[in-house]
Amino acid sequence: MRTSILTIATSIIVALGITAAGADTLADVKAKGTLTIGVKNDYPPYGFLNDKGEIVGFEVELGKYVAKELLGPEGKVELVPVVAANRIEFLNSGRIDIILATLGVTAERGKVIDFSEYYVSAPGPSVIAPKAATFSKWEELKGLTLCGIQGSYYNKHLTEDLGIQLTAFKTQPEAYRALKDNRCVGFVFDDMTLRKKTEEAEWADYKIAVDPYEYIPQAAGIRKDDTAFRDAVNKAITKAEAEGKLIEWETTYGMPHSQYIAERAKAAAQKLKP
Repeated sequence: MRTSILTIATSIIVALGITAAGADTLADVKAKGTLTIGVKNDYPPYGFLNDKGEIVGFEVELGKYVAKELLGPEGKVELVPVVAANRIEFLNSGRIDIILATLGVTAERGKVIDFSEYYVSAPGPSVIAPKAATFSKWEELKGLTLCGIQGSYYNKHLTEDLGIQLTAFKTQPEAYRALKDNRCVGFVFDDMTLRKKTEEAEWADYKIAVDPYEYIPQAAGIRKDDTAFRDAVNKAITKAEAEGKLIEWETTYGMPHSQYIAERAKAAAQKLKP
């Protein structure tokens, strides 16, 4: 019996070791000829559905570019919609090869996944609220109930440090509906998306009531210690930056031009000079 237990335990340890040490996404992607990317489909301008029901956006363009660099013009892309609460799980379970879904770089996430080169410095959370709202500072939100999204990196800071009562939903439509139903005084979410929302006619009576308190790097999510794949992705991102593709995609999707992206484009061009 003892021998059987030891055998089973050894088998589990070996299996785990193989899983941890055997990750070779680059080889797998090339073998299947497809890059499977976790993207947002409800998050303009990074990933959203157009009028034809197609997933488009800044990060979708980047994902397609990376796939072309890894697989050549004949390579295929599979776009898998993810949300903040499941994107890391999808990556580590092998459901997707890479996350390109507004993934902010944090130390906590760095414990379970690796990151690519940073390609965006994104404004953090702001708060959308009715124009009649009188609060304008984060400190004034203490004790108030805000709608939010499950898995957002800033949730812990909002609740523990700022004393906000957060009702977290899985998807944006649920949170927007709750805000309109007055189940919360505001919706805390990534600033760029909320600002795009205020441009819509049905949200004319709402405003950005509280501005972001920080900017955070945004990167692709890659499985831990998947070195060859990470290097290949980084090379593709650097090439896209050097070619001005990220600046081009900013224009395509109505994003304000970022000094961060412009500076990275210059640095990448210098880096790739012969």
